Amino acid sequence: MDNNLYNKIMGNTSTSSYWGQEFLRDVLLTDLLGSDTHSILYWAGKKMARKFPLKDALDTTKFFKQSGLGELSLISENKHEIKWNLSGEIVASRIEANPDADFMFEAGFLSQIAQQQLGVIAEAEMNPKEEKNGNVLIRVHMDPKHAAPMYDDLPEFKLRK
Repeated sequence: MDNNLYNKIMGNTSTSSYWGQEFLRDVLLTDLLGSDTHSILYWAGKKMARKFPLKDALDTTKFFKQSGLGELSLISENKHEIKWNLSGEIVASRIEANPDADFMFEAGFLSQIAQQQLGVIAEAEMNPKEEKNGNVLIRVHMDPKHAAPMYDDLPEFKLRK
């Protein structure tokens, strides 16, 4: 294990409560998945979004908070692109401890949610160069000319109040 990463996380009392999540996401998964980490986490995010379909942006932001993925806020939306800002203590903690922290799971989740909600093909990107002050910008690009496949087997999912 990278002792430098461990010392960064455990040396900061505000981040030590996230040690388990950071260990799994940024150390173990990266070691297991290697160079395929980005694409596998993106696919996993899309897969999980199919299991937890959300009806709108408000439900999506609540889901992220309740799931411990961070604070999600909608920056802008048009027929071609949705911009999301991902922030919060866990996001800042992961970036501080590991500048290479991967947020492709969240990007994949948001692309699939957009595809389900809007019925068009959607793909997301997260550019590490756009991470600033513990924030991550995720852009979901949509193709309004191409309908998305429909999933008849989506379970009903209700958020906690």
